[in-house]
Amino acid sequence: MRLQALTKCAAVAGALALPLTLGATAASATTGGAGSALAVGATGPVAIPATPSVTSTAQRPERKSVAELPANPLVEARLLNAAAWSGHARASVADLKVARFGLTASAVTAKCENGNGISHLVKATMGGRTLKAGATPNTIVTIAVPQVGNATVTLNKHVRDTDGNLTVTAIEVSATIAGKTQTLSIASVNCGKAVGQPGQPGQPGEPGPSDPGTPSSPATPPGEAPAPTPVPGDLPVTG
Repeated sequence: MRLQALTKCAAVAGALALPLTLGATAASATTGGAGSALAVGATGPVAIPATPSVTSTAQRPERKSVAELPANPLVEARLLNAAAWSGHARASVADLKVARFGLTASAVTAKCENGNGISHLVKATMGGRTLKAGATPNTIVTIAVPQVGNATVTLNKHVRDTDGNLTVTAIEVSATIAGKTQTLSIASVNCGKAVGQPGQPGQPGEPGPSDPGTPSSPATPPGEAPAPTPVPGDLPVTG
C-alpha cells in the first residue's frame, strides 16, 4: 500500500512537472505575464475556498501543496498541488471522491502555458459513466444524480477573457442542491501569453523581417564611362 501511494504521488508530481506539448517556451525565456492555479474550489450551499491556490509573475515556479483536503460535506481528495509562474500554471488532484455526485477519479490535472492549456483525467467516472481522459475543450455531459437531479459536468473547460488570458478547468460540476446552485471546480489554471519570447522579429539583437543572406542592391547604379572627346592638334611629320 505504501509503494502504491508513493507511485501515485510521483505520477501526480510528474504531471505537474511535464511541459506542455504546445510549442510553449521555457519559463526562463519570459519576462512578463502571470499564472494562477487552484486544485479544488466550490461555491454554493457547500463553499470550499480554493485549496491550495497560488498566483505568481515570477520567473521560477511558486508551489503550494496539501496532503489532504480539509474535511467538508462534499469533496474528498489527496495530494493537491498548485504551481504558477510567469505565463504558466499547473494544478493536480489525486484520489478524488464526490459521493453526492457519484464522481471519482484517480488523478486530475490541468496545465496552462502562454495562453494555451490542456487537462487530463485518470480513471474518472460519474454516475457509473466513464469520463473521457482527454476530452475536447468544453465537453458538456448531463448526468442524473440520485436525490439531486441532473448535474451538468463540463470537461476540459476553456474560457478566454478579453485580454487573451485562458482559464482551463479539468472538471466543473454544476447542480441544484436545496434550491441553490452548487458549483465544484477541480484542477483549474489560468495564464496569459508571456512577453519577450525569443525569435520574434523586432526584438533587440533579433534579425528583422528581411531575408538574411539576400544581397542588397546598390543605392545608385554605377555610372558609365564617358565617351572619349577628340582633341585637335598637329602631328609633326618626319622624313
